Amino acid sequence: MRSATSALKRWFFGSVAAVMLVPGSLGTSPLGMASPAQATPHFAAPLAVQAQTSTPPLTGAIGNLYNTSAWARSVLLQPTAAEECTGSGSTSGCVQRFAGGDIAWSARTGARVVVNGPVRTSWRNAGGPAGFHGYPTTHTVTGLRNGGSKQSFERGAITYSPATGARGTSGSIHLAWGRAGFEGGFLGYPVTGESTGLRDGGAWQAFERGFVVWSPATGAHPSMGAIRERWRQSGMEEGELGYPSTDEATGLRSGGSSQQYQRGTIIWSPSTGARALTGAIRSYWSSTGAQNGALGYPVSEEHRQNNFVYQLFQGGTVYWSAATGAHSTTHGDVHNRYVSLGGAAGQLGLPLTDKLPRAGGLVQQFTNGWLVWGPSTGARIVGHPTYKVWSVNPGEFGWPVKDTWSDSRGAHVAFQKLETIWSDATQELYSAEAVDASTVVFLGDSQLDMDSWGEQGARAAGYPRQVVRSIGGIGYVSGSPAVGGSSATDAVVLDRILLPQGNPGLVVVTLGGNDARIMATDAAILSQANRLWDELRRKYPRSTILINGVLSRYDASHAQRRWVDGLVTREAAVRGLPRISMSGTATIAGAAGNYLDDAHMNQTGHNKVAPLYASAIKYVLGK
Repeated sequence: MRSATSALKRWFFGSVAAVMLVPGSLGTSPLGMASPAQATPHFAAPLAVQAQTSTPPLTGAIGNLYNTSAWARSVLLQPTAAEECTGSGSTSGCVQRFAGGDIAWSARTGARVVVNGPVRTSWRNAGGPAGFHGYPTTHTVTGLRNGGSKQSFERGAITYSPATGARGTSGSIHLAWGRAGFEGGFLGYPVTGESTGLRDGGAWQAFERGFVVWSPATGAHPSMGAIRERWRQSGMEEGELGYPSTDEATGLRSGGSSQQYQRGTIIWSPSTGARALTGAIRSYWSSTGAQNGALGYPVSEEHRQNNFVYQLFQGGTVYWSAATGAHSTTHGDVHNRYVSLGGAAGQLGLPLTDKLPRAGGLVQQFTNGWLVWGPSTGARIVGHPTYKVWSVNPGEFGWPVKDTWSDSRGAHVAFQKLETIWSDATQELYSAEAVDASTVVFLGDSQLDMDSWGEQGARAAGYPRQVVRSIGGIGYVSGSPAVGGSSATDAVVLDRILLPQGNPGLVVVTLGGNDARIMATDAAILSQANRLWDELRRKYPRSTILINGVLSRYDASHAQRRWVDGLVTREAAVRGLPRISMSGTATIAGAAGNYLDDAHMNQTGHNKVAPLYASAIKYVLGK
């Protein structure tokens, strides 16, 4: 009996001791079993009693995410606290803590996993869902470039890398970073938080390879690479360019890129580097096609010299002044000649136009003249008044073969077909043919073709030196394409027909036949005739001006020619001008059968009329 009693005592006291050593063992176990103190004593084999704690419940959206996501369970492990909820309705939200992180839920964002680590720490330190960032809108993403991780929240994101730490991005700066490709883009990870206090309320945030800069006026834009360095050199937002107003545009010609600013552009290419463009030069460059136009990329910054500025480009130079505006000289013979003359600081001064095509060549206007380039003559300097006349009908002059030069007579230009003189004293352009008292200047139509009756008669009257302006189709009223469609009157007034400088002994006008041909009115003929005669008197105040009538036959087909002859010679008589009627002279001279057509004689006809005209001119001039 002693041994049995000893065994019973050992069992009893061992069981009581076990119960006393397990806190809370008098309650219900996690498995729902009654505690040993509540159980009916029996003598079966003793039970091993273990300590158990209650697991926080998992309910609602948080529980659903945990229970349905193997990934969530694998990273979070077991819950360590019950849900903590705030708000109601659309503002309601809950967070539940786990051994490996949190699940945060709101009515706005749904349930999201926040994994333990730098991102969660930064979020919690900033106040968690009640802080700046608010509730997460994505799960924590790990395995990013260089061991990084990231999570998006209601008001931005928190991004971490071992090299940069955990940094928040938000608002417009976050969106601009996103346009650049987030951490996988050129900017890389953020290395600072957002900083404020820039001019005009601006802010910035630094990233591994650049910045994002924001202002209320321009929004947020990345600033990086060579373009950012050029912007930094200009003083950044405090400098002449101001804030960036666009993101950087890439993929330009030849691998270039550009960025717009409040007051300019910075453009970069591998061969030219980063250059700033501002003001009128930038506007002009843009209007010509920017980097895709003739100028290409800028190769220098803007330079200021005296009262103008200029900038060099791959294809030329752009000049600007307040007086002239912006114009360029683009590479080629005209540009090279301009540079050789000293450019804008040289003889020609600033450009007033761009280079322009003209009559198969090129022209460009400058402050002090034009450069006129012909395919076989090169670029030559032509003064403004001379160019004005030349440009109306270049074919009558040809290309200039020498630069303009000056002497006591005026400013000369030697063209392929004609040398001209501009006189500042008279504000007239002349041909440079020498004249004297033995010179006759003829102005007429095709009646002066060949060795005409007029030329022969003038030689016989003592005028061996002859300057002839014979233009087919022209009249007092009738115009000719040879002088830009002008009549003889308008062409002389506008210097489209150049007459020689000086004091010729005689000036002869032989016009009217084409006015008869087009049936011009008497009033128009007389008005234009008087304008022409007045202009000739102004040009040649010391010369004799002789008015010829219209050569004609006596047949009916020349009735209108005879009428105009009488109209013109009678008006000349009223004006007191010497005049010779040529009405019916071809018939009188026996030349009625010596015509090429109804109006033009052959050389035989001219030869027959010439003696009669010589007699008439001698008589009229008193010789």
